Amino acid sequence: MGLSALIIARNEEEKVENTLKSIRFCDEIVVVLDRSSDSTKKICKKYTKKVFSGSWVCEGKRRNFGIKKCSQSWVFEIDADEVVSSELSEEILNKINSNNFDYFFIPMINYIGKKSVRYGWMACLAPDGKFCLFKKKSKKWLSGLVHPSYQLIGNKGPKLEGHLIHNMSSNISHLLKRFDRNTTLRSKELKKNENIKKFFSIRKIFSRFFKSFFSRKGYKEGKLGLLICLLNGIYPYVSALKSQKD
Repeated sequence: MGLSALIIARNEEEKVENTLKSIRFCDEIVVVLDRSSDSTKKICKKYTKKVFSGSWVCEGKRRNFGIKKCSQSWVFEIDADEVVSSELSEEILNKINSNNFDYFFIPMINYIGKKSVRYGWMACLAPDGKFCLFKKKSKKWLSGLVHPSYQLIGNKGPKLEGHLIHNMSSNISHLLKRFDRNTTLRSKELKKNENIKKFFSIRKIFSRFFKSFFSRKGYKEGKLGLLICLLNGIYPYVSALKSQKD
């Protein structure tokens, strides 16, 4: 069965080529550039002719646009700051040849600089994996400015053993910028929420922190893990605060 790789990117000239090199095992590469103004398009053109530029406020809409542009029966969504190992590429090709399943979950290792951070993450900052390998008609993205939800249709396959390498932040400062960006986008969504008071719950801050620190084992990452768990804890509060101030 054929496999399309789908990249959604915006101004990723420093990272995207490593991603493109790692997905040459796919039958097709589709790139959707959202308001990109650097050399990302020029770099992508060296690897594929299917590069589409546009402007989408909603992340879900641009991802659905990209899926429609894929011509193969299977789609592999990958971001411009992620890299596929040769072992994972072989596993992906083996999985799509199975007729029993419609989508698969691929674990992810998040990096801050050269340090791999495996524990403590929550989706507001970075996922620890995602359902990014699926038959074309088995996934539909819903509304949302940041980390929108999606619908999956069909039979779920077993979690893959290999990991995506996610070069998410070059340093602590970049991690904090990511937090600032995500809370700003989330705040725009919360402006439509009539029950915004619940996001100012102090109890919610502590429950999210404990979930990140203990259930997701953020304590194993030391001082950096503590920072990540704190950011996870205050994420809804900061987002709600911004929604009233912006």
